[in-house]
Amino acid sequence: MRSKIFKPILMVAIGTVVLAACQSPSIKDKIENDDIVSFRSDDEAMNTAIAKAKNSLDQFVQALKKPEKGYENFALKLAYATPDNSLEHIWIGDINYLNDQYTGVVFNAPVSTKEVALGDTVVIDKQKVSDWMYLDKGILRGGYTIRAMRDQLSGPEKEEFDKTIDFIIED
Repeated sequence: MRSKIFKPILMVAIGTVVLAACQSPSIKDKIENDDIVSFRSDDEAMNTAIAKAKNSLDQFVQALKKPEKGYENFALKLAYATPDNSLEHIWIGDINYLNDQYTGVVFNAPVSTKEVALGDTVVIDKQKVSDWMYLDKGILRGGYTIRAMRDQLSGPEKEEFDKTIDFIIED
């Protein structure tokens, strides 16, 4: 069963980011039309977000291994290869640790990659992680790529976006 966080993320097309395509129309238009949000592979903000997620992955692992009261909706975003040699980033939820490895369930329907399908159970390859997130009493922890996309919205667009999600993003 998918947690409450993934419905809004999918609804606003934040669940999947394809790195390679050009950025037009605007992110706002793509979100409103429930389209995939695409970024060029050299997008500085998105690459910085991915680097932050990779560098802080231990925070996610600690919270997952020893969750405090109010921690929920743990998810990882993994990068999968596409036929055109770009990457499609897909959220994996229902994270479990068993036999010295993490597994999870594909929570987004892939658009281009043939490596996974919606609902597949996958083994987590830490090298493929491009983001992580969980809620801490309704506040987003991690979610660096979500923040990078949100930061590109205007003030009124951010306000509208924030109304569509079931969690708080602290600036």
